[in-house]
Amino acid sequence: MGVFILPGAWRLGGQSIRVLTQAAPRGLNLGTVRADLLAVDGMVDVHDLHAWILTSGMDVATVHLMTREGTDPHPVLDQARDLLETRYNIAHATLKVEPENHLGCSELTW
Repeated sequence: MGVFILPGAWRLGGQSIRVLTQAAPRGLNLGTVRADLLAVDGMVDVHDLHAWILTSGMDVATVHLMTREGTDPHPVLDQARDLLETRYNIAHATLKVEPENHLGCSELTW
């Protein structure tokens, strides 16, 4: 009987450890995500990109999107959110849009 339970318990234990350690979702390449976000029209930089598993089946992300000065942030925000959801299955993301002349993030030292 234990032979049948052990594989499921092993998988569940592995998933639990990934959730508790806030590991990046399996197979998610943050470099690729960053490159795809940079391809959004009006984007000049993507930084502070983080993705992790919040709970089983729910991947989340945070990211700062730097736009070209004078770019309307609303379409950029919508396109980035849609990209994360459709291409990477990240339905919950906190996105901060900032103009390229914004210096607040460069002041952080951690």
